[in-house]
Amino acid sequence: MSSLIGIFALGVLSLVVMLLPLWQRRADRSLGSGIETDDIVVQWEMEKDRLVKEQHDLDIALAEGKIPEAVHRVEREQVVSDAKRALERLRQARSRGEKLAAVVKHKPRAYPKYGAVLGSLILVASLGLTFYLDRQDVVRQVAQPKQPGEQNINMADIEKMVRSLETRVQAGGSSLREQTMLARSYLVLGRRDDAIALYENIRSQDEDNMVALMALGEIYFNSKDKGDWGKALGYFEQALSLQPDKPEALWYKSLGLVRERKLDEARVVLAHLKVVAKDNEQAQAAVTQLLAELDKNRAAQQPGTPKSN
Repeated sequence: MSSLIGIFALGVLSLVVMLLPLWQRRADRSLGSGIETDDIVVQWEMEKDRLVKEQHDLDIALAEGKIPEAVHRVEREQVVSDAKRALERLRQARSRGEKLAAVVKHKPRAYPKYGAVLGSLILVASLGLTFYLDRQDVVRQVAQPKQPGEQNINMADIEKMVRSLETRVQAGGSSLREQTMLARSYLVLGRRDDAIALYENIRSQDEDNMVALMALGEIYFNSKDKGDWGKALGYFEQALSLQPDKPEALWYKSLGLVRERKLDEARVVLAHLKVVAKDNEQAQAAVTQLLAELDKNRAAQQPGTPKSN
């Protein structure tokens, strides 16, 4: 329905823009003759005016004594003769023009009729195009929910891939990269304990493995068991002992300290993070907001602070 309304509205707008000039009175006005014209009536009228002006110039020249009377008389007779001939030609041209205008009579206000016909054709074409396209031009590709059977097939494919990777890891000789991929797959499948065990196994091979440290910290940090939150803070501190300026570890550590109500220590970590992540606008906004909350909380806990009603 939205596509139908959109195309119809576009068609109406196009009609208004194209046909509005045809519905105005100036559409029936003459375009004029321009700077130069080939109208014979206009040309003979200009010739007549030129000859009349030439007569006037001869009279002024005689009065000022610039030409003798004999010359004035001869030239004026010639100009008068030419002017009479031009006037006669002008009358003939006007007569022919009036007859031609009577034969081909201009029909005023004909353009709106033509515009109405054109508008009707465009409107019908727009409606026909709408139904022909059947909204295919504006249909959004929205992801449809998968059927239960399709979900089972996809999950089965994922589990098959995980079993294949799990077989290689359990057979021994797998790389740390493969073990890390398997641990992440365990988390996707909801096998939290298996993921923790595998990450711990990775750390037994590489105690300073940053990926395993951060993964274990996040797992325990997101745990619903409050007893795991302290473990999370320990992993983040180990990560920071290896990379003191690691933004992710600093952020999670600050949140962990806030959970334990160690607000002053959290402020120190956040201040360090604000310097480390100075080029990250999103991180700066998050740190600034958390610092503001800590300041607000500190002010509320100070004795003697007036309470707002």
